[in-house]
Amino acid sequence: MTAEALHQLPARVVAQATGANPRTVERWRAGANPRRELYRLRLDDLAAVLEILGPQMGWRARQAWLTGRSAHLRWRPPVELLAAGEFERVQGAALAFAAGDPT
Repeated sequence: MTAEALHQLPARVVAQATGANPRTVERWRAGANPRRELYRLRLDDLAAVLEILGPQMGWRARQAWLTGRSAHLRWRPPVELLAAGEFERVQGAALAFAAGDPT
């Protein structure tokens, strides 16, 4: 799922979720491995959230969910919290959304 997320989401969104520069994301897309352990962890977190949201949700809808503000996250976008290392909070919001809570 990590490789799929790298190629399906815009570089800007992956960069926002990981804290990396968009150029760095483009290098990852070209086959370079993330050098920093922090980036590898953030990519895994992003992939886990996308898996929770599920394949029934299209890539554009996933992007909108990741970049939109969420009431579950005190009106902050999930990508912002993923970059800050707050995976558990984003995971909770994704689980709620996948269960039918639109906020």
